[in-house]
Amino acid sequence: MRYPADQKAKAREGILQAAAKVLRTKGFNGIGVDGLAASARVTSGAFYSNFSNKEALLDDVIAACVGEPFIDTESGSLAERQDRLREWLAMYISAAHRADPATGCVMPTLSADVARASPQIRLTYQRKMLDLVHKMSSVLGGSEPEREKRAWNIVAIMVGAIAIARAMPDGEAAERALDAALQTAIALIDPK
Repeated sequence: MRYPADQKAKAREGILQAAAKVLRTKGFNGIGVDGLAASARVTSGAFYSNFSNKEALLDDVIAACVGEPFIDTESGSLAERQDRLREWLAMYISAAHRADPATGCVMPTLSADVARASPQIRLTYQRKMLDLVHKMSSVLGGSEPEREKRAWNIVAIMVGAIAIARAMPDGEAAERALDAALQTAIALIDPK
C-alpha cells in the first residue's frame, strides 16, 4: 500500500505537536522517548524514524514554538500594531495562560531545560528569541536601541510572570503578580 507523498511530513508534525504539548507540562527530563511517542499515539520506532533522539525533537520544538504565534507586525499604523501587541500581552500574561501550560508558550516551561541542553539547541533558542525581540521592537516607538531594550524587558516580564505565577498556589497573590506584570509590560510599549 502506498502512502501519500506528504504522509511522513504529517506524521513528523503530529509527533512534534504532541511532544511539544507534553514537554510543556512534564519538561524535557520528565518524560522519555516512549512517553513522547505514546503522547503522539505512535511507536518508539516511529519516533526514531522522524527524530534521531530526544534532543533533536527538543531542537525542533524550540524552532517551531518559541515566539509563535505572534502578532502581525507589518500591517496597519504603528498605533494599530501597538494595540494588537497590548491585546496579545493581555492574552499572554493571563490567568488562562498560567492555568494551561500544555497549550501555552514554551518559553516559561522549557527555558530552564534549554539552558542545560546542547549548544545547538541553545543556538536555536537564541535565534528564535532574537527574532521575537526584533519583531516586538518593530512595534514599539522610539530609537532602535531603545526599542530593542524595551522589547527585551517585555519578553523577560512575560516569561517571568507566567513562570512565577505558575509556581505559586492559585489565588490572589498569583493574580496580583500577573496584573502587575501586564501593567508594566503594556507601559513599556509606548512610554511617554
